Amino acid sequence: MRASRLALAAVLLGAACKSHPRGQAPEVSVPVLLQAPMTSLGSLKELKGDAVVLEFWATWCGPCVEGIPAMNKMVEAFKDRPVRFISVSNENREKVEAFLQKHEMKAWIGIDNEAASERAFGVHGIPAIFVIDQYGRIWHNVSPSFFYKSDVEDAINAKPPEASAPRS
Repeated sequence: MRASRLALAAVLLGAACKSHPRGQAPEVSVPVLLQAPMTSLGSLKELKGDAVVLEFWATWCGPCVEGIPAMNKMVEAFKDRPVRFISVSNENREKVEAFLQKHEMKAWIGIDNEAASERAFGVHGIPAIFVIDQYGRIWHNVSPSFFYKSDVEDAINAKPPEASAPRS
């Protein structure tokens, strides 16, 4: 009897922990991009076909700075995969560029002085990470302490949204 209860608990826990999209990501632009093949991003749709790891951070944020080595390792781990890492700050370009002279960051660096993207995603504290699949759906909203390779894999391996069933 005990074994069957444990088996049932394992099945229920597995179902509860299974990843699934949590809704559509807001369409945001990033006015300035550094370390990227383009100078700005008009919309996340421009990255269609790629998952996106969108990190909100700041140069003055201790936990943000402490998390840079882990994020750099994540960028390296997925360098040949269809995912783009974008770290967005609402600070001015000069401050961010000066910071980058002393701290290597391998992600694309976004600058959004108006913090429009932070507001669109409902960010209330940094650092904050959103993992978005190639279809524009948010899979994870996590702090760097709880950001794992499996979070990125979920987004990369996401199935397309189901087509709406015809109404009868």
